[in-house]
Amino acid sequence: MGTDNSNTTAARIIINDRSVETRKGQTILEAARNAGILIPTLCYHKDLSPSGSCRLCMVEIEGRRGQSAACTTEIDEAMIVRTETPDLFETRRTVLELLLRNYVDAGYAGTSRDETEFMRWVRHYDARLPEGVSPAARYEVAGDPNPFVWVDLNKCILCTRCVRACAEVQGRFVWGVGYRGDDAKIVAGLDSTMLDARCESCGACAAYCPTAHWTTKWRSPAAGPTGWWSPRAPTAV
Repeated sequence: MGTDNSNTTAARIIINDRSVETRKGQTILEAARNAGILIPTLCYHKDLSPSGSCRLCMVEIEGRRGQSAACTTEIDEAMIVRTETPDLFETRRTVLELLLRNYVDAGYAGTSRDETEFMRWVRHYDARLPEGVSPAARYEVAGDPNPFVWVDLNKCILCTRCVRACAEVQGRFVWGVGYRGDDAKIVAGLDSTMLDARCESCGACAAYCPTAHWTTKWRSPAAGPTGWWSPRAPTAV
């Protein structure tokens, strides 16, 4: 039998008027990042399988209608891609503004925390809620009794990075998405506590979360979560 060299065959594409050498089988996002071209993402992490759910990485491909998700679209020879246009800017701002409608930060982490991936892109694209709109918290803060992981689902954007990290990195399969529509949320097991779902409190969910809705509890002398530390993702996104 012959050897399949499809993933090592070189291909050349154009990204933002720049010639980029890639490999067949790569996605547009992988090709762009290897060339030092930044495309914003939230649901994507290089350690995890792509889901294409957040739609922040949309790009324009010449000859194709509409916009395509860079994290799941494989490159074709001579493909011409644009990652920054006025339409893409508006798409990304709209995506972020829709996510902000269900995002509530109670401010318990204080002002000394690092900026999250989510808030970085909110600031970059100047995403804002309409005047007079102020989303209300839907879940109890620290609603799970786990002694090591602090949970605030009010900051969850359903990117599912925690679900995939738990399954693909840790092999535990604790997390999933439960319910439907506006009621959809991240659940442990069959919507039980984390420990009842056989969570090992490894902190992978916190490490991969782009909004810090998980926080690993490393106690400091300060009372409450303000002095607790949340680890960064183990590798760059």
